[in-house]
Amino acid sequence: MKFLKLLLVTLLLVTVQSVSANSQMPTPTPEQIEQFKKLPRAQQEAIAQQYGISIDELTSQGTQQKQSKNEQNPFESLPMKPKEEEDEEDKYKPEIEELKPFGYELFAPPEDQFDTRQPLLMANQNVPVPDDYSLNIGDSLVVTFYGKENFSQEVVIDRDGRLALPGLSPVQVVGLTFNEAKKLLKNKIEREVIGGEAFVSIGELEDIRVMVLGEVKKPGAFSLPAMSTIFNGLIAAEGITEIGSLRHISLKRKGKTVTQLDLYDLLLSGDSSDDYTLKSGDVIFVPASNKRVTLRGEVHRPAIYELSEGESFQDLMRMSGGLKADAAKNKLTIKRYGNNGERRVISVVNAQQRAQTELQNGDEVRVPQASQSLSNSITLIGAVTHPGHYQWQKGAHVGDFIQSLNNDLLPIADREYALIVRESQLSGRISILQFSPLALLAGEQQDVALQPRDKVLFFSRYESREDEIDALEQLAYTKEQIIENERLALWDKYQSRQFFEFIDEKSDYLSFEKEEKETLSVRDLLKGKAHELEDGEYSVFSRKRMLGPLLSQLNRQGSPRNGAPLINVNGEVRYPGVYPMPEQASVEKAIAAAGGLKESAFVGKVEVTRADNDNSGNIKHLSLSLADDKNSIALQSKDTVTVFSKPNWQENVTVRLLGEVKFPGAYAIRPGETLAEVLERAGGLTQYAFAQGAIFTREYLREQEQDMLQKLAEDLRRDLASSSFQNSISSAKLTYDDMDNLLKDLSMTDALGRMVIDMDQVVAGGENIELRNADTLFIPKRMETVTVIGEVHVSTSTMFNAGFSIDDYIRNSGGLKQKADEDGIYIIRANGSVQKPDTGSWFASNRDTGIKPGDTIVVPLDYEHMDNLTLWSKATQIVYQMGVAVAALSSL
Repeated sequence: MKFLKLLLVTLLLVTVQSVSANSQMPTPTPEQIEQFKKLPRAQQEAIAQQYGISIDELTSQGTQQKQSKNEQNPFESLPMKPKEEEDEEDKYKPEIEELKPFGYELFAPPEDQFDTRQPLLMANQNVPVPDDYSLNIGDSLVVTFYGKENFSQEVVIDRDGRLALPGLSPVQVVGLTFNEAKKLLKNKIEREVIGGEAFVSIGELEDIRVMVLGEVKKPGAFSLPAMSTIFNGLIAAEGITEIGSLRHISLKRKGKTVTQLDLYDLLLSGDSSDDYTLKSGDVIFVPASNKRVTLRGEVHRPAIYELSEGESFQDLMRMSGGLKADAAKNKLTIKRYGNNGERRVISVVNAQQRAQTELQNGDEVRVPQASQSLSNSITLIGAVTHPGHYQWQKGAHVGDFIQSLNNDLLPIADREYALIVRESQLSGRISILQFSPLALLAGEQQDVALQPRDKVLFFSRYESREDEIDALEQLAYTKEQIIENERLALWDKYQSRQFFEFIDEKSDYLSFEKEEKETLSVRDLLKGKAHELEDGEYSVFSRKRMLGPLLSQLNRQGSPRNGAPLINVNGEVRYPGVYPMPEQASVEKAIAAAGGLKESAFVGKVEVTRADNDNSGNIKHLSLSLADDKNSIALQSKDTVTVFSKPNWQENVTVRLLGEVKFPGAYAIRPGETLAEVLERAGGLTQYAFAQGAIFTREYLREQEQDMLQKLAEDLRRDLASSSFQNSISSAKLTYDDMDNLLKDLSMTDALGRMVIDMDQVVAGGENIELRNADTLFIPKRMETVTVIGEVHVSTSTMFNAGFSIDDYIRNSGGLKQKADEDGIYIIRANGSVQKPDTGSWFASNRDTGIKPGDTIVVPLDYEHMDNLTLWSKATQIVYQMGVAVAALSSL
């Protein structure tokens, strides 16, 4: 086979080389070039080097041939879609099942190699010759003589059909079978040669000449090896076209039909009994198929099948390998063309119809998939050990499937709240049953009877995925596993930071991620942000995730007569929100659905808010006490249950005292307690305390400042993008980079929530500051420096000198920059207050303001000569004030 391949490549390259030497010689065909391209690259290079031809020249020649063929193509000038659009179109184009006629892939050439079908599929000359082989002119027989002389003689049948043996008269053997010829020759030798015996065998066989006509790809006359069959003749003609018949292939001999070959017998059952051996002069004829049926859907082999007369629906199913297990056997349909060209549908709903239905040409049979719903099942979903489908039996209860809280439920499961979702088979409406797994197994609640197709939902008692992981995984980890888990968590943070840094490079104004610090700074301690869960942070079996689709479906069931079965639970419960209203809904069930009561809940007063159903719009408020078991209210659709907190309840209300206090730390406070009282509990200030530089922060002030910074950044971005703003800066000396840096500084700034206080008055008892939760007081060490920041050459801190003025401190920082706003210089006192220098009196020398230790002199940018930039000045002041607090803290 390798020799044949090499010979074909050699002939191809010699042809190409001849074309290079003589342009009048015929060029290689595109098929030859394509065969050469299918060779491995190394083999192409080796052969090309051997024959001195360029691979690029050969491949470009094939391209030129293709182009020359398309020169007269009238569609060539039409605009073509770019490849990107084609890929996008293919990406969103719906997939359509394209069926092919069955069996024609038998003649498909192999990919990525030469077409070696002909030498592979031709009859093998070394196979034993059957006794019924009919001898032809040109065949040779080997006669071995035994007796007085022992020798072998190969004798060829001549053109007259005779076999001339040495020393014997010729014998007419053409038309005889091999077995008949053997007997004839043996008898002749034994009769004419005294004491002689002979053994007769077949030598070389002469090729036969046959015609392959009809719907084949290359019809014509072919020389085939002897012993070739009908199938070999079809292969020689490169197979049957897709309109040709695979079922009625005729073999004609001397004008008569010898047999008809049905390739379906070969393909489906391996039966080759009708694949007759060919003789010279035979004709293989392939007619066009006249009855085809398309079979789609849930069968093992969907395709377009050719049917013979008399074949039924069952025969078609047999050809396709039969129906799949999930086929809807009573939903089969046939699309058929009528006499007038209209198309109609015929349903085949049972086996009797399938046996009686006669298929016609052009029919399309579709076998749909059966419904995937389970009719006699119970489905366990959520925080169970073994979720999935279980068989329903008459009398089944929840207790049959959940027999142990520890074994059948996950450790994260909520043992007080579970639901049964039941769908009506007639109306499709959903009803909800609620139960407590703990009460059910403890015998405090009656077991719930189940119906077919019920879904039982078990929830996690954690809403946050992080809380769930901390509660479960960390307890089971060894020391090494804990370390490894922390590394994985840090790696996740690193990947997240890399992502935001990539986003930041694409952004012109905002930085989305700030550099993480290995240790908490005082600034981090002073601020605290409430974290709200995002969609990806909810646990898998949280109420948020599992109830979302159910709530949507229940909401769609609402109508003017029957409201949507939903209730709302607010107040002092663990997970406030909207929940499905179960049958026999009560306030107790609503609270259980919301995760139960918090410690702060006041059981003596629960309120139910209800809208009247008489279209009056009146709202009722019903009160009850959970302490009274007899005092209960049956809930209705859209009721709101509100659980109030205990009077004067405060949970973990703490403040922090940091820095130079004798006993720093977190202190729990009572309502109305003042800063002076807590400071007294902390032992007062140390001898190194700098009371004038105290930093007092409050959470709600921080939130207000953060909102203001965000709004300011948005306004500045809008101005930066507007043409009027561009015009205003075109005449200014402020560069685009300066503006961009200012925006980034503003967006990177975290609000601190600082409140200016007079610490001396607080200590003396003259200023009473009532504390709130999360308040923080930081007392720095005694400071002896004055800081200058802003538009000076070097921002620096200088030791306090009672004789220095503001200008003296600025000179120590290198003086003012060109863009400095000399008239806008202001001072931020150590306690956070801001003052302007006193320049309105003849007696005020050099902006004398009584500089004190710990003060900060701020030199802002000069923006007064620019139009419409008052906002910029405000932004600068905010940024610098934030920077002053940071600078003060960083010196600790």
